[in-house]
Amino acid sequence: MERNGKMTQDQKEHIGKKLKALRQEFGLSQNDWARLLQVSQNTVARWERGELEPKGAHRKKAEQMLTIGKDAKAVNTIKSTLNSEGGLPAVAAFVGMLFGAMGVLGASLSLLSPLLKSKSSLLDGIKQYTEDKEQNEEKGPGHQV
Repeated sequence: MERNGKMTQDQKEHIGKKLKALRQEFGLSQNDWARLLQVSQNTVARWERGELEPKGAHRKKAEQMLTIGKDAKAVNTIKSTLNSEGGLPAVAAFVGMLFGAMGVLGASLSLLSPLLKSKSSLLDGIKQYTEDKEQNEEKGPGHQV
């Protein structure tokens, strides 16, 4: 329980242990995990040891990452993407898209997939952007849509 608005040591360790377990499930170093969560490696280490609790935007990001970690489809997508040519940068883009969609659409991860399917214009926009970018690359430098 929180005392005076602060997390107890057990709660700090709990979130830190969950974040560490998820990081290890993905096979990421603390440094790569820190890059993904946009914090320092030292911050990740302190979270995992229960010395520090995520606050503000970092807390929201940590909670969203733990939510993503409960979704088997998202976890499998992250794992396969980490092992692909795209690697960590592609995972960062995917996770960022999930964070953004969860925030903008105000939906939990379980509701996100059906919402994205029903809002095909969002996915169409992403697809169109990538197709336009590919066409510009084929035309050479200096061409933009």
